Amino acid sequence: MSDKFYPIEIKQLLQLVLNELKSNNSIFGIPNELFFNPGQQNPFKTEQFNQTIDTPIGVAAGPHSQMAQNIIGAWLMGARYIELKTIQTLDELEVSKPCIDMQDEGYNSEWSQELKINESFNEYLNAWIIIHILNHKLKLGKTPGIIFNMSVGYNLEGILKDNVQWFFSKMDSCTHELESKIKEIKDIYPEIDSIQIPSQLSNNITLSTMHGCPANEIEAIASYLLKEKNLHTYVKLNPTLLGPEKLREILNKTLGFKTNVPDIAFEHDLKYPDALNIIKSLQKTAKNKNLEFGLKLTNTLESINNKTIFGDSIDMMYMSGRALHPISINVANKLQHEFNGELQLSFSAGADAFNVSDILACGFKTVTVCSDILKPGGYMRLHQYFDELRESFKVNIDKETSLINLKKYAEKTLNFNKYVREHILTPDIKTERKLSYFDCISAPCKDTCATNQDIPDYMYYASNNQFDKAYEVILKTNPFPAITGMVCDHLCQNKCTRINYDQSLLIREVKRFISEQDEVKLKPAYKNGIKVAVIGAGPSGLSCSYYLALAGFTVEVFEQKSKAGGMVQYAIPGFRLTNEAIEKDFKRVTNLGVQIHFSSKVDKNKFQSLKENNEYIFIGAGAQLSAPFQLDGIESAGVLDSLEFLFNAKKSENTGIGKNVVIIGGGNTAMDAARTAYRLVGKEGKVSIVYRRSIQEMPADQGEIKAVLEEGMEIIELTAPEKVISENGQVKALLCSRMELGEKDSSGRRKPVKIEGSEFEIACDTIIPAIGQNLDIDFIQNELLKADLTNYQTQLENIFIGGDALRGAATAIKAIGDGRKAAEQIIKKAAIDFHISKPTNGKNHSKRELILKRAVRKYAPELKEIDFNDRKNFKLVSETLDKQTIVDEASRCLHCDEICNICTTVCPNFANYSYEIEPVNYMLQKAVFIGNGKIEIKYDRLFEITQKYQILNIANFCNECGNCNTFCPTNSAPYKEKPKFWLTKPSFDKADEGFYLKLSGNTKELLHKQDGVISSLTEDSEIFTFKSNDVVVVLNKIDLQILKIDFISDVKEYSQKQAVEMSILLKAAENLVFV
Repeated sequence: MSDKFYPIEIKQLLQLVLNELKSNNSIFGIPNELFFNPGQQNPFKTEQFNQTIDTPIGVAAGPHSQMAQNIIGAWLMGARYIELKTIQTLDELEVSKPCIDMQDEGYNSEWSQELKINESFNEYLNAWIIIHILNHKLKLGKTPGIIFNMSVGYNLEGILKDNVQWFFSKMDSCTHELESKIKEIKDIYPEIDSIQIPSQLSNNITLSTMHGCPANEIEAIASYLLKEKNLHTYVKLNPTLLGPEKLREILNKTLGFKTNVPDIAFEHDLKYPDALNIIKSLQKTAKNKNLEFGLKLTNTLESINNKTIFGDSIDMMYMSGRALHPISINVANKLQHEFNGELQLSFSAGADAFNVSDILACGFKTVTVCSDILKPGGYMRLHQYFDELRESFKVNIDKETSLINLKKYAEKTLNFNKYVREHILTPDIKTERKLSYFDCISAPCKDTCATNQDIPDYMYYASNNQFDKAYEVILKTNPFPAITGMVCDHLCQNKCTRINYDQSLLIREVKRFISEQDEVKLKPAYKNGIKVAVIGAGPSGLSCSYYLALAGFTVEVFEQKSKAGGMVQYAIPGFRLTNEAIEKDFKRVTNLGVQIHFSSKVDKNKFQSLKENNEYIFIGAGAQLSAPFQLDGIESAGVLDSLEFLFNAKKSENTGIGKNVVIIGGGNTAMDAARTAYRLVGKEGKVSIVYRRSIQEMPADQGEIKAVLEEGMEIIELTAPEKVISENGQVKALLCSRMELGEKDSSGRRKPVKIEGSEFEIACDTIIPAIGQNLDIDFIQNELLKADLTNYQTQLENIFIGGDALRGAATAIKAIGDGRKAAEQIIKKAAIDFHISKPTNGKNHSKRELILKRAVRKYAPELKEIDFNDRKNFKLVSETLDKQTIVDEASRCLHCDEICNICTTVCPNFANYSYEIEPVNYMLQKAVFIGNGKIEIKYDRLFEITQKYQILNIANFCNECGNCNTFCPTNSAPYKEKPKFWLTKPSFDKADEGFYLKLSGNTKELLHKQDGVISSLTEDSEIFTFKSNDVVVVLNKIDLQILKIDFISDVKEYSQKQAVEMSILLKAAENLVFV
């Protein structure tokens, strides 16, 4: 693998562009429907540096502006102000990789170009020429309406070096190089003779200085650029101009981000008074030279590296994106008011489609983006910028109005939840699913759901008002949509791809609405005469019963309590879950003929009887005993059992609660106990939660943690209870110690470590420990209950287990999933042929339709919840959303089960390439040399590719920045796992691994290098020929069966898999251009 760019020449790049445009009406995977067309009445046209540009939108100096294809892609989408990647005299620096992390707010660990200066210029010129060609071919106007804004750093000494001076010279006039390249490509675009392509690429520049560059150095460089180079000049300033107190107040207190900006960032950066002096001086210099001078606001924000992604060798990382937006706007507001609105400003800090109108209304001349288009959707996101601008963009706003707008907007950004860190855990859609060479499409919501609900399918039906079919899809894997539509911990939503666009789909809310529609009944099979006993009428037991009954089994359930539902029935508070929902779901089970015996405790004798009278048994008993908590004074009056407390509260019986309550624990039971206590302590009462780790490590559902905080309860984190302090046997206080987080333990969470001497008391009259739950199973030895999650079979024949009985205390959705999956194992073992069919007339999206859908951001609707002031009761907190809202919300689904392609959009270099193939399956063969010149060929195993859309990596364009890793919903990264193709023979020759397609007349030869060893697959009219150091194999082109094989080394066994893979990749490479 290589983290170096290997740029391709203009002819090859132009051929790639024109081929794709002709064959697919797209360029770099961007559909032509999204290309920006300024049209005759372009409302965005503006003037800058004595030039006309079609739009004031552009890309910031960074990953989107260092390679030719990046700049072309940005221009196609409407970016017309291109801040070229910063160049410096030191152009052979080693950049640590990965270097980008855009999980939420953005961070990077590099800042200048990764190419040598002459290579950078070559890329810029290639982009310049191809943009002019595309402007002509697409008939977008007389000129491309574009400005190339140079960016240079980082000190005057370096800028005066020969290589930087050469760059300035060529960007000012490159007649020879331009003519040479035009000549080179004339044969593939003859019309180039009729296109006027200026030899001056740029007459303007932005000075990008290092964090810590002295004031006098900044002024000296900018003065030099104005006076000696006659360049319109902008100076990029740092967000630290706000000062440590104001900046940290905004970032850490108002917005809630954990980013740690060190004192040194303020100490070595430009000070505000110095900035004012520099600005005034440079304004005068520019005026005298009749040049434009302005400021670029802002640079990224230096912060301490606390990420694992960048590695321990990187001390500082640099923040961008939405967290920087309010800071930079307030820097602009402060400076612009100092200068009465006279400053010429360009803005870059967390700009996106939804704030770009506000930014431009504040008087900024141009707005450039980076972080936003490093997220899924990539360059395509720019299309929505112009959709939004057409709605609200106003041209020629006067200076006074702009200044008023800026002041108002600066205040707005500090009180707008869009910029607040509202999540408890940083959004992350990565899953444990392995990333494979082929067939990587899978919806992360479905992968994460404990019942593996076919969420994209029921979203599709819901979006089309087909709620009956949506209901069918849900019932196929989850018999209790009413319950889970209210209280599921919805881990699916935490992995929804939409998180990285706007907000997760409200999957639970859609399910809830569907569950309230007319009942849909799945058709059961005929009775098969097989009897099954189910122990426990909780979610797991009844889920198992439902699917067994559907499959024709005779099912009897034995429940210790007087009602079905377990913890769902007895413990989950009424403000979260209604009795009507519980009854509706469980009635679905009994309607299938399942018989439930209530008040029927299973002891050893009963268990023996069940074994004798049933072919199978499923144990689904719940964890309904509170785990004991060892603490001095725990026997004091006022210490309540958490489950008994919830049971009594649900029954409206006396709970024994006081007015000042402390809950101990961080799980869902603790949250339910806290929220229930809050409703019982009265207006003057108080409820606090003590947890020994931080909020981020709490195992509870994030939605429930947020609800606790929103309802006004305090979570006292990093605090461990030491002793119950009592007076006359009654709880008086809880003695606690402060904790700090150490190394990670077996749970993957950082272990809390006591801070000696940190003891303190929390006054209270009630303590409710909620630290876990235990099983109440005494009819079988615990060691015999052991099972795994692949077959749910205990150590006893034909006895299965699931839910809390298998996992310990867990969520309802996990119990439901276990019940169904255990039922499937029983059905399989009983050799019953039963499958629940999917509804007919399902999805039929085209690839183009799905890609276009990925270009649009749309936020979820607000949930309907009762006001926080009306929560001192047990009224249901949330309401079901209305029909039209549900239809609209379901239509936000991106259908990740049909296509993913996230990696193709988040790569700024277009290194991840999407291709199409027809699904195939081949019976692989194995050849074994058995002596005496004889070779035995036998069938080995099935090779199958089931998906039409696949991914490969163009190695020349990939610098292993790591951005695709962040957003890939698997446990790895496309640049590591996908086939790696080199577009030029020299780059392939230098590499240790990868593919290269060699063309000779009508013959195609695909070369593959692994650990420096080359093999090949050659395609002829009717055969493939595979060659390696060990064998020469001739394959039938139709079914890839071995026609002939010769062993040419000591290796005497050959497996066909590599050759079959190469036959597929040879076809995948056909639309690429190799030289």
